[in-house]
Amino acid sequence: MPQFLDLPREIRDMIYIAIITAERPRPILGEAHWLFRFRKVFESSASSYGEYGCAYALEQKPTTCANFLRCSRQIYAEMSEAIRIARRKGRVSVKLDCVAEDESFHYFTWLAIPFVKTSVSVDEPKSRIIPGWADRMMEKYLTCPHRMLSSGCLSCPSSTTLIEKLWVDIRLIGDRSAKWIRNNNRPDRTSWAVCAAVKRLLLHGPDFQSIKDSRNTIEVDELILNVVTPSNVPNENYLAEDFPTDMTSDGLVHPRTVAKELVDVWNKIWGAADFRGGFYYILIERIKRVRVCINEETWRVRELRLELERGQAERRRIAARAGW
Repeated sequence: MPQFLDLPREIRDMIYIAIITAERPRPILGEAHWLFRFRKVFESSASSYGEYGCAYALEQKPTTCANFLRCSRQIYAEMSEAIRIARRKGRVSVKLDCVAEDESFHYFTWLAIPFVKTSVSVDEPKSRIIPGWADRMMEKYLTCPHRMLSSGCLSCPSSTTLIEKLWVDIRLIGDRSAKWIRNNNRPDRTSWAVCAAVKRLLLHGPDFQSIKDSRNTIEVDELILNVVTPSNVPNENYLAEDFPTDMTSDGLVHPRTVAKELVDVWNKIWGAADFRGGFYYILIERIKRVRVCINEETWRVRELRLELERGQAERRRIAARAGW
């Protein structure tokens, strides 16, 4: 029986690409044991920040393909080249599926986590309690314990995980007429549900069942929110694009209505007009760019990191002028 490296290079490259772009099957709404595959958030406090009605898959997160890179030097070199090719074609992304049922309940399932980039650094700031010379003397003769005088263990390493591309498919299913009957929550719940899932990832890691904060900092280069419409729904069954989000009627929400909602939510976070805006400010701090798509076609792009840097620079300029 031939070994893997005995195969022609063309076939090996096809296998590499298949491993890099592999995805789990997408869940089908209403399939067998559907309700037992997710954990729903029904806490009353979750209603205020938009997570009420979210449901997270109970299955384990997908494994990465990083182990293949450790097989041998030859496989490492060949697979690294395949990764570069897949990146140029835009085929490498961490994928999350969201089934938006009646714009009321949102079911999140991991489809793929091919690989992420994690870097480790050790910060050695000075103690904020004892003088600098005493800090150096204690550092010479002691290790970790004396640094507990500061907030946290300042000599412990910190890690940062970078997700280059986080792709969220938002699949619209159901009818607007059931929006208020099934989930008596705020009207713009789809955008806040997505924000809740992304924040849960940033704080607790990819395991949606974890309640502990992640030990490393998770950042996202580009968040792609892709609104997916069912292929078997005729155009006349969609509501008008400008149909108000707080009204009900027979028909499926228009994809542009949801896309606009996904764009406008960032203005609400920036302005912190209500409790939810301030609650999700971490998304602005850790996400560099947001791209909203409709059926994989780019509709709007927001450069969050650039906006944040401009705002911070303006704040420093005003502070310097005012003498703060």
